[in-house]
Amino acid sequence: MEDFEEKIIKSIKSDMLSQSTLVEETVMKEIQMMHDEQLNYFKVGLRKETEAYLEKETNDLRLSASSQLSQETLKIKQDLLKLRMDFIKQLLDGASKKIEDFVKSDEYRSYLEENIDKVSITKNGVFTVRKQDEELFKDILKEKNIEANVQTGYFRFGGFTYTDLDSRLEYRCDLVERLEEARKFFRQHSGFIITEGSEDHE
Repeated sequence: MEDFEEKIIKSIKSDMLSQSTLVEETVMKEIQMMHDEQLNYFKVGLRKETEAYLEKETNDLRLSASSQLSQETLKIKQDLLKLRMDFIKQLLDGASKKIEDFVKSDEYRSYLEENIDKVSITKNGVFTVRKQDEELFKDILKEKNIEANVQTGYFRFGGFTYTDLDSRLEYRCDLVERLEEARKFFRQHSGFIITEGSEDHE
């Protein structure tokens, strides 16, 4: 049984390593635009999500195990699921330094400038930014000869929003959304999916 477990674990690790370069490059491109201002808050959320996901999958596996799987096979699948969750956490934690560097770089300024150019600015519209970005944002607007109201609000990582209630206009450039997209992309394209049966896995 130990040889069987080692065979599956090695197979999964091999699959993950073969895909890690592509997956990591994709994820890094998505989340390098995000700020690490509240990394601890994010870690807590990720841990809770991981625990809930693991609990759900474990319960599903227990039900299946009563008729299809032995307890040994159930434990293998639990270990593989935990390995996947650990890999996700390690990958996203490793991006924290890149996030911090990005929001301090000229690239972050360029990112804000590019998105401001996409906004249809009206006289009643309001930009909302993080307190840390208020001075930078106003400087960008001044350079672009844009007169607009700017207020501060809560952003987990960075970016801005633009709203005009009268015109029912809203534009979001919130980096937390990019983080969620990156996390979903990884889960959908990691190629690591536990399936039913003793030897079926991807």
